Amino acid sequence: MINYEENWLITLLLHSQGSVAGRSVLFAGPAAAVALLLLIIEDYAPEFRESIGIDDVSESQTWTAVTVVVMALLAFRTRQALARFWEGTGLLHMMRGEWYDSVSC
Repeated sequence: MINYEENWLITLLLHSQGSVAGRSVLFAGPAAAVALLLLIIEDYAPEFRESIGIDDVSESQTWTAVTVVVMALLAFRTRQALARFWEGTGLLHMMRGEWYDSVSC
């Protein structure tokens, strides 16, 4: 019988080898800092948003911009995945041909 540890989830989440947590913090940290800075500035100077032109952008424009970026990234990743798939398929066919040639001789 295999005895499992009860704290396996905690050790899985906190290990650093093979984790993407550090790299994700490099991207999310500055974005969170800018968002927090904008919120703090909004409390102290409410006219700041108008002076830099943030109020000129509507919600639909923001959603459109985010949607375009996400779709472009999704298309890029899908194209790369399909290219890798077809490269692997071609290599498998080449390997099958080599095996056939070596057996038929």
